[in-house]
Amino acid sequence: MDPGASADGSAAPSFWHEFWTTTFMPHGCCYQWQPLIIWTHVISDAFICLAYYSIPIILFAFVRKRRDVPFNAIFIIFGVFIMACGTTHLLEVVNVWYPVYRLSAVVKIITAIVSVLAVYMLIPILPKALALPSLQSAHAALQKTTIELKRSNAELEQFAYVASHDLQEPLRMVSMHAELLKRRHVQALDATGQAYLGIIAKGASRMQSLVASLLSFARIDQVPVGVTSIDANQALAEALGILAPRIAESHAIVTRDSLPGLRMDPGQLAVVFQNLVANALTFHRFGEPPRVHISARQTGPEVVVSVQDHGIGISPEHHQRVFVVFQRIHDSDAYEGPGIGLASVKKIVERHGGRIWLESQPGQGTTVYFSVLSVPPSPGSAHAP
Repeated sequence: MDPGASADGSAAPSFWHEFWTTTFMPHGCCYQWQPLIIWTHVISDAFICLAYYSIPIILFAFVRKRRDVPFNAIFIIFGVFIMACGTTHLLEVVNVWYPVYRLSAVVKIITAIVSVLAVYMLIPILPKALALPSLQSAHAALQKTTIELKRSNAELEQFAYVASHDLQEPLRMVSMHAELLKRRHVQALDATGQAYLGIIAKGASRMQSLVASLLSFARIDQVPVGVTSIDANQALAEALGILAPRIAESHAIVTRDSLPGLRMDPGQLAVVFQNLVANALTFHRFGEPPRVHISARQTGPEVVVSVQDHGIGISPEHHQRVFVVFQRIHDSDAYEGPGIGLASVKKIVERHGGRIWLESQPGQGTTVYFSVLSVPPSPGSAHAP
């Protein structure tokens, strides 16, 4: 007998033909095509379907962006399960007018398989999930760590302040007596003794500079961070005034653009400019006068200030190292300085909610950038284009 024929000799319909064609009545017939009943079911199932489809999208987006969250797999399987449930409600809407009951049955089978798989995955995860710390305990632990960190930082800052302050007196004694020895008894010393005396004086002077810089670094946190709106041009003028002797001595060319108002402490902003310009004056190319340009640009709610020089530059592998205290990448005999300037600048900028970075290549100069909040324009002021 022909395998494609039925028992009575008629051709048997194929599986797919029977799957997509049906002699069943649509659900609308069961509802007697009453509009109130039909639209109550259709609208309810449509909204349920929409919600079911939205939840997996949110779960998948969450899992994609939060790779650190544990049990990502269970989120994904739940998303598939919820989407399958939504599809069953979508087919309920279709069945009102077109009876795709076989397709509905297949989707329900898939939904059942996924639901069992979700339960199977959830059972071993449950003890691990219960062992996770609660939000309250995590928050309490974070608060405790924050308090301990603040106390540790305060103690460290106090130690740095006291240590650097107490070191000043013995250093002054060493420096003063070395100077007295040089003035009154230098003739009694031979060349080797005079050389040793010079080394002592130079070492004491460098140590005094390091201690003074460390003291200034420790005092940064003692200045309250306010939200004062200041004219950055005045802070820059103050810094350039302090550096005027060095600028004149080195025949430096310092140019500047007009700077906008910034939300910083005026004294600390002057320290930022003083350190950045001083660095540019120090690390210049031999045989050329230093050239420095200070400018700023508005970037959303922030102002990005730049201090650009045409000095010896910095290799990319040292771009982060230069912001660490006492980290020097150049010979201290050729380029004087305690190695705290950029660390102080970074600390001040970050205390005011900003950030600092640089762009540089060896032999091509350095541009140091820092960003802080700008002063919002007054209601009656004109906006820059």
